[in-house]
Amino acid sequence: MPHDDEEQRAWERTCPAAITSDVLWKLDAYRVAMYLIHLARQDCRRGRASRADPWLLSQLIRATGSISAHVSEGYSRRTRADRLRFLDYALSSARESVSWYESLRGVISDDIVDSRVALLARLRSLLLGFIRSLREDGGASGGLEH
Repeated sequence: MPHDDEEQRAWERTCPAAITSDVLWKLDAYRVAMYLIHLARQDCRRGRASRADPWLLSQLIRATGSISAHVSEGYSRRTRADRLRFLDYALSSARESVSWYESLRGVISDDIVDSRVALLARLRSLLLGFIRSLREDGGASGGLEH
């Protein structure tokens, strides 16, 4: 069950204008992170149905939700140092999320875990690119204006 970009785009079309009208929505890493929250909530429902440890499920939601929260907070910061700090937090949360998904292997299907880990790898790559661009071009907004 690899990540399907068309499924993500279909989900994006369901998002309210209050979210999609923000310039932050143009940032692919943010959209992927928001989509991941949607998927993680579905996965937690599957986990509850399979009687997964509620603590593991809450850790998964906390970690996946923290990615978009840190991207949005970092993007909104004025200084390069602040932006980088929050993007580093987002990257750390993406890596942490891999661990929580792996801890649920066997509770939710391996195909789903593999798909989410692949999506997290894509998200890590996007975050690393954004971080690299901020470091290299002296703090530009990554091509976006506030």
